[in-house]
Amino acid sequence: MPKRPFFSASLTAQDFASWYWLKEELVAFCREHQISPSGSKLQLQSRITDYLSGKNPVTRPTPKRTSTKMPTHFTMDTIIGEGWRCNPSLGAFFKQTLGPGFHFNAPTRDFIHTKPGKTLADAAICYQTSVCPGAKKTRIPQQLGYNQHFRDFFRDNPGSSRQQAIDAWWIKRDKRKDTLEPPQGEE
Repeated sequence: MPKRPFFSASLTAQDFASWYWLKEELVAFCREHQISPSGSKLQLQSRITDYLSGKNPVTRPTPKRTSTKMPTHFTMDTIIGEGWRCNPSLGAFFKQTLGPGFHFNAPTRDFIHTKPGKTLADAAICYQTSVCPGAKKTRIPQQLGYNQHFRDFFRDNPGSSRQQAIDAWWIKRDKRKDTLEPPQGEE
């Protein structure tokens, strides 16, 4: 099995695309080569592929989001503002309201980030619906391969430990992408 190459400008675009890279590695490469380091992991990969192919990658930063200041006190009638974050004070409010098991799962985070004008009561309903037994699992975004690996690993290996999942991740990460099995469909 070939070993993962050193990440440098001497890689071909095809070799770059054949391996898994951490976002921190992509950001460092972009900074070193005057490529915009902002944006999602997929945007960074696209810019680096362009750079390695000899095309001019995006060098301007992505626009900043506007946001409204979050209040210091929340109620279920509080209106979600533009650009709100799932911060500890909001999490504490939901834990107090919905119980100690509350956590910001993907549907709840997405709701907070994309539904300004709705209330925190609406967000609570979104959370409660997403954690009901039999609730459809949300799709994990492509850039969160580590999270998808854990979901797949525990689905395929019930009773395995977290350390076994981590060990399997490092083996998977160090393999060429074109030697891995194709992704499975959503359940």
